[in-house]
Amino acid sequence: MDSGGDTDIAVTEDASTFQLGLDDLKRRGSALLVVGSVPTELYSRASKQMLGAPDEPRRRLLVLNDSTPLADRLDDDIQRTKEWTRVVRYSTLERSAAASSSPDAVPTAADTYERRVGGGLGQLGTELANDVTEFDSLSGGLSPAELRVAFDCLPSLLSRYQRDQVFRFLHVMTSHVRARNGMVHVWSPGDREDERTRLLEPLFDAVVELDVEGTEARQRWHLRRRDASSGWFPLES
Repeated sequence: MDSGGDTDIAVTEDASTFQLGLDDLKRRGSALLVVGSVPTELYSRASKQMLGAPDEPRRRLLVLNDSTPLADRLDDDIQRTKEWTRVVRYSTLERSAAASSSPDAVPTAADTYERRVGGGLGQLGTELANDVTEFDSLSGGLSPAELRVAFDCLPSLLSRYQRDQVFRFLHVMTSHVRARNGMVHVWSPGDREDERTRLLEPLFDAVVELDVEGTEARQRWHLRRRDASSGWFPLES
């Protein structure tokens, strides 16, 4: 069964209802909330799958922390040019006007696919919206599920900003990706029953749970609009 993340899913409920829901995720655009009290390495594996295999024509936008190794998220065979792949390294630290204008504050170049972005939520939102718009222009109009976005910085945002501010930011960002029929997944470490997860769930089309049973990493999908879930199934390496 083909999921929004190009992963086979073992369905334990109504298979036809679940499959229709997965098809909608790819056709109309979607936002996935990825949760789980698991090592970051397991999330990286799930995110890599959601971003699509190297032989798939995807436009990839990754919003990462400074410490995230890019090799954990992108296969070597993925084309790393601004036309196909963009990596934003985000710092929540506010920058002064002087620092923001200095060459070392945001080390970027017109022809590179990776750059650093600082400042507040408004600055980050504008940068990401511009990336999505430019991808749409470069492609001559994005196809369903062509745009794949990974957003890792939710914990950093919640540590600095009020929850209602982060909620509004996520609402605008996910809406912008959906408007281009894209797929965005957001990492929220912690259990599905956590207060933070429950607060954010209404913004998302599906929740993807990650877990470890013994030595096996596994995942489970919940499609909110169709009230359908998959069974637990292995998270492939």
